[in-house]
Formats: sequence, structure tokens, C-alpha cells
Amino acid sequence: MYPDKKKDIEVIKALKEKKFIDADMAGYITDKIVELMPNLKWAIDKYDISPKDMIRFQMVSEMCRNERERKGFTFKQISLDLKIPQYRLKDVESSSVKNIVADILEKYIDYLGLRKWFN
Repeated sequence: MYPDKKKDIEVIKALKEKKFIDADMAGYITDKIVELMPNLKWAIDKYDISPKDMIRFQMVSEMCRNERERKGFTFKQISLDLKIPQYRLKDVESSSVKNIVADILEKYIDYLGLRKWFN
């Protein structure tokens, strides 16, 4: 089996199982995207975007959104309970990596009951 093919299978499996994407895997995905879309590298560099961080955080964002919706929580409700601005919670769910505050992310994950998954 070709090395890329094996790595492709690992990536697909991790995504299907909703596992965290480690830095190496995120780098691999980023490289593949840039390989397929070379003009994207220009935008990444120009706007100081970290695709690796965005890819790695995507699963956290998705899990938080899914769990919040499953439990029927609103941003307003969580914001009041945790005394955190709604826009900070929305940053987490929109994968706005540059705007994520670690303490808020930790509180949000605990509130949603995702600590075991997150660890």
C-alpha cells in the first residue's frame, strides 16, 4: 500500500470516529488541500490563517454544537449560567481559532458534559 494511501485511510477513519486530529494529521490534511488548490496557499499566507489549527479544532467545534443542540441549550442560557458572553461561545462553535479563550473553552466543555471526550 502506498504511504499516502495509508495516511488517507487513517485520516478518514479519525474523521468518521470523531477523534481529535493531531498536529501531524492536520499538517497532512493541510498539505493535501494546498496540493489540490495551490492558490489557497497565497490566501493562507496573506491573511495569516492557520489551517492546521482550524482543522484540529473543527472536531471540538462540531462536538460542542451537536451536544448543545442535542440538550436543547441556547447560547443565551449557557451565557447566563456561565457568565460568559454569547459571542465567545459562538467563537468556539464557529472554529474561530484566533478568538478562542482557553478558560472559556474549558468551562463550555464541562458545561456540555464533554470533558471525558475532550480529554
